Amino acid sequence: MAVTIAAAAGPADAIGYDRFLHVRSAYGPTFSTDGRRVIFLSDLTGLPQAWSVPVEGGWPERLTFSDDRVGLVSAQPGGDRLLVAWDRGGDEKHRLALLEPDGALTPLTTDAGAMHPFGGWSPDGRQIVYAANERSRRDLDLVVQNVDTGAARTILVGDGLRVPGPIAPDGRGVLSVVQHGSMDEDLQFVALDTGEATLLTPHEGRARYGRPQWSPDGRTIYLLSDEDDDFERLWALDMASGAHRVIDPGGADVNQHAISPDGRLIAYVRNQGGYSHLVLQEVASGRPLPLPPLPAGVICRDAVPAWRDTLTWSPDGALLAFSLITPRQTQNIWVLEVAAGTVRQLTFATQAGIAPERLADPVTIHYPTFDGREIPAFLYVPSGAAPDGRRAAVVQIHGGPESQVRPAFDPTVQYLVQHGYVVLTPNVRGSTGYGRTYSHLDDVERRLDSVADAEHAARWLAASGWADAGKIACFGQSYGGFMVLSCLTEYPDAWAAGVEFYGIANFLTFFERTAPWRRAHRATEYGSPERDRALLERLSPIHRVDRIKAPLYVFHGANDVRVPIEETEQIVAALQSRGVPVEYFRAEDEGHSISRLANRLALFPAMAAFLDRYLTPRPSP
Repeated sequence: MAVTIAAAAGPADAIGYDRFLHVRSAYGPTFSTDGRRVIFLSDLTGLPQAWSVPVEGGWPERLTFSDDRVGLVSAQPGGDRLLVAWDRGGDEKHRLALLEPDGALTPLTTDAGAMHPFGGWSPDGRQIVYAANERSRRDLDLVVQNVDTGAARTILVGDGLRVPGPIAPDGRGVLSVVQHGSMDEDLQFVALDTGEATLLTPHEGRARYGRPQWSPDGRTIYLLSDEDDDFERLWALDMASGAHRVIDPGGADVNQHAISPDGRLIAYVRNQGGYSHLVLQEVASGRPLPLPPLPAGVICRDAVPAWRDTLTWSPDGALLAFSLITPRQTQNIWVLEVAAGTVRQLTFATQAGIAPERLADPVTIHYPTFDGREIPAFLYVPSGAAPDGRRAAVVQIHGGPESQVRPAFDPTVQYLVQHGYVVLTPNVRGSTGYGRTYSHLDDVERRLDSVADAEHAARWLAASGWADAGKIACFGQSYGGFMVLSCLTEYPDAWAAGVEFYGIANFLTFFERTAPWRRAHRATEYGSPERDRALLERLSPIHRVDRIKAPLYVFHGANDVRVPIEETEQIVAALQSRGVPVEYFRAEDEGHSISRLANRLALFPAMAAFLDRYLTPRPSP
């Protein structure tokens, strides 16, 4: 196929990995109660903390000074305090505290071994609602807490996973998303005084009901749902009748939405082939308003595990803030001025002096797989490269599996392209963003079909001339790590090397050790250890480790609650006993991610050296 390649630097003037690792980001905006400042999260100092900047722009002010990453910040309605959430060593067991105007932190939760996902503030700013698994590590209860007295009370004893939502404008109750399993949810209204839960979304089969928000008058709930549709649509659910109407035109997932403070406008983001498209629409008429063009990329990309980046309105509804990341530019906060119809970049997180024009833009391609299906993917190619069949390549497989690789700045991808590699990032079956049917194509017994899709990515690279068939590596994190191990065991002759971060090696030991609140949820995707034991054994790479030929580079954080570190250590031990080259980086202060700059500076250059050693990319002409 003919591919037009955007300019990118070649190895002669390639940028070192340390430069890419000093690129910073800004995301998760919220407005101060008076609307004068935008509060956001950023890793400007090497670890995510809370910052603020005037809405007009200017030098940002640091608000938190934790030795651990901050995952959320939320302004108190009618007050001057902030709700802050952080975890320790990447363990995802977030604690909640109040950040006082003088910078002091007042703890609200004390159980260091529990999760505390935040739902929202009461309209008067005196109470918050959150979920907690303090009573039972397996179950999340709903808790309401007075921020002045610290008094907390459980309003609903939970059974399994639930995500707390916002409190109603009249303060009577709170929305709660109950997660029964993979892409299978219900939405409830829970009364704050009695704890009585009312089901708002009766349905049959699997469906999602995510990101609920109240209209200002409390009569309507805006949410995302794929009930009776292949894509997540934007719903307006009437509280009185239970009827809903669909707001967006369909044909693509809606990833984000936010209703204006006066209820007149709604903003939402459509995901079209991985690229974000912002829509601003009148609620009453359904008429979309004209918007200025934005750089092609991703709006409100999730940046920290367990927390989400969102669209947010200023208190007066004059401004809409959001984060934006493109393939060539790091994530920053942008602001839409509604009346003027203009948009401007508000934060300027450092890009370590790397000019965007030196980086590569991806090309969207579709390649055939074993059953004739076309798999969508993004192709990154060095400047001046030709499909002559001589280049080294990396197939990067995303995690999830209910996730999607999107056209966003990735330091690893850009570094590899700078140093002469071709990189292909496929959205194999099971990925989101292409409809619910596509996302379920890898469930349970069809798990290895997605691995076959990855192997066909390597075939396409060789057949199209973009890579030497003997110089292709696979790379993945989390579920992508499992995919790498499966690629090496199922198709050992297809890969010259593998790079695997915190992936599953043995489904049965994974279910024994993963956090209790995740077990039932993951069983609907992977299969049940009780019902599907034989299948899970067959799908576990550890039982076919004798087939691995390629050298492997491995990373894992000791505090990982999702995929326990024993998964990595058993695969490393098995390879070492067989004499297969394996390099292992263990971080004592990380969890299911790599948050600390010192760890990134040690890990990624070593990974790059590993790939160079076993693939030896051909320099650009």
